[in-house]
Amino acid sequence: MILPLLLTQVSFAAQGDKSADKKQPPADLKITSDKMIAGKNQAMVEFMGNVKAVQADSVLSADSVKVFFHTSKAPKKGQSNVKRILATGNVEYTEGARKAFSDQADYDTAEEILVLTGEQTQARLLTGKSWITGKKITLFKAQDRVVVESTEENRVEAFFDAEDQDGSL
Repeated sequence: MILPLLLTQVSFAAQGDKSADKKQPPADLKITSDKMIAGKNQAMVEFMGNVKAVQADSVLSADSVKVFFHTSKAPKKGQSNVKRILATGNVEYTEGARKAFSDQADYDTAEEILVLTGEQTQARLLTGKSWITGKKITLFKAQDRVVVESTEENRVEAFFDAEDQDGSL
């Protein structure tokens, strides 16, 4: 049985015009899973089994997702009460036309940085028919910038389809 377990505020991605000086308010996050574990005095909730987190046009699926909350009672104005989201196992992330696959995803809501790492397989990022792989892919969402790192055994690989509109990932 899949249970809708948490409806909270999270700034998973800035909405609207990224060039605007004002940050958009945090958007609602809905998570469903087979199981949830939460402690009364813990600032973390763990979702396990067929986890799916949805926020605006972003979808995160994984075997396990841990949501870490700020410990202060009142978050700063415009700040999400979610501090960090850590997804592990068969991670798939979609935001608009961009799709990512990895063994682990770690998202810092305040900095809007998503770090994808691959242990069993390389992390992979796709936009249209273009793709890039590496040991670690860091998405700086607020800056619309990507950094891909490799290992000695597995170098960064990229393919840019000539028909993709802007050639970016």
